[in-house]
Amino acid sequence: MISLSFQLVGFLLTYLLHSTHAAKNGSKAGLGITLIQYGFSLRSANGGSSGGKEGEGTPDFATPSDPNNHNFDPNNPVTAGSDVFIPNADDAGTGSGLSGLGASDWFAYILMILGWFVLIKAISEYLKARRHEALVMQSPSRGLNVAVVAEGEEPARAV
Repeated sequence: MISLSFQLVGFLLTYLLHSTHAAKNGSKAGLGITLIQYGFSLRSANGGSSGGKEGEGTPDFATPSDPNNHNFDPNNPVTAGSDVFIPNADDAGTGSGLSGLGASDWFAYILMILGWFVLIKAISEYLKARRHEALVMQSPSRGLNVAVVAEGEEPARAV
């Protein structure tokens, strides 16, 4: 929670000061969520599109003059003169598809993907550590069969 709340500074503090697997992987998970948040904020800062002015809608689609004017005829889905935009081969390279993504959009998606990888890896490492702990706790000897006793000390008093 500290890594998530204080973002990058919180990650550095919690990761450098961790003392358990839970703290280490929790700080990594917080970093992953922070990266995902940064990606979403970059994506929404662009207005969800690669251009356009405020209040115009997205530049790839025209705003219909009458949103309730639609035709459900399956043989003729678009009537002449309607305001419906259908992309076709002539529109290739004009902002539709992957070519319409700007550099900040790509960076936002890369941050989100990287954040998800960090988050999933942190969770899987934590679960792996918990399984390893359960295996160690199940073993009857839990390590050495003989107690390590200092010189001059009795085994009954060894801690």
